[in-house]
Amino acid sequence: MAIVAVTNAVLPAVSKTTGSLLASSEVVQDRIASQIEIVHAAGVDGAPDAQIWVKNVGAARIAPIDRVDVFFGPTGDFARVPYGTDASCVAPCWYDTLENATTWDQTATLRVTLKLDANLASGTTYYMKVVTPNGTLDSKYLTV
Repeated sequence: MAIVAVTNAVLPAVSKTTGSLLASSEVVQDRIASQIEIVHAAGVDGAPDAQIWVKNVGAARIAPIDRVDVFFGPTGDFARVPYGTDASCVAPCWYDTLENATTWDQTATLRVTLKLDANLASGTTYYMKVVTPNGTLDSKYLTV
C-alpha cells in the first residue's frame, strides 16, 4: 500500500517536471536560433520620421512582426513606439517593409519606418532598440 501511495505522489510530479524542462528547452532553442542586428539607421534634421534596417542573422523565422517592440527617442528619454500596419498610421507609430523577402527569415532585412510626433533635431543623439517576440534584441544610437 505504501509503495502505491508513494508512486501515485511521485510520478505526476516527475511528469510535470519533465514537461516543464521540455518547454524551457524549446524556448532556449528558439532564442538561440533567433538573432537580429540593426545594420543601419537614418534620420534627417527637421524630418518627422526615421528609418531602421534590422537584419535577421539567426536561423529562425521571426514572427509575428506586429509583436516586435520598437523603442526610440533622445538618449535618456526614449519610449516604446506602437506598431501601425502601414504608412497611414498616426504618429507616433512604426510600420515595416521586408526589403528582400516575403517573410522575416534568415538573411531577410526588415525596414522599420518610424513616424514621430516631433521632428528630429540636429546634434541630438537618439536611442533605438528592437526586441523580437521571444526577447532577442539589438540597440543602436543615431546622431542627427
